[in-house]
Amino acid sequence: MENMQYAEELVKEFLLFRGFTSTLQAYESELSTEIARNFQVDKILDLVFSVYIPKYQLDRLQSLFTFFKQCFTSPADAELISALVKLELSVLRYYVVNALKSGRQDKVVEFFGASGNYLLQKREEWQAWFGAYS
Repeated sequence: MENMQYAEELVKEFLLFRGFTSTLQAYESELSTEIARNFQVDKILDLVFSVYIPKYQLDRLQSLFTFFKQCFTSPADAELISALVKLELSVLRYYVVNALKSGRQDKVVEFFGASGNYLLQKREEWQAWFGAYS
């Protein structure tokens, strides 16, 4: 939680430095509401399944999961990280299936071109998707 407060202060400092006073006011207004105290699951899911996947924004999708993994850094968060990794695996598979169903083989090739080596080396769960075991 301490990291979150520090990050909020950095954002405020940046906005002030750049002269984005209207944005700062809106930011502070949203921070003061109780709804801004937690992740808004509905909005995150909407972002993933209504924007990132249908528009094939793989880099943003992967960045989102990287961000979430960075949020859980203590040893007590090990169970949450494990669940997050499984969720990431399922969402990335959904991305591939959605691209295939939509006839966007180019996005499937792009996906495996960008992530294939990592997935093959680090993730046993993906080996069957490559059609061979190493």
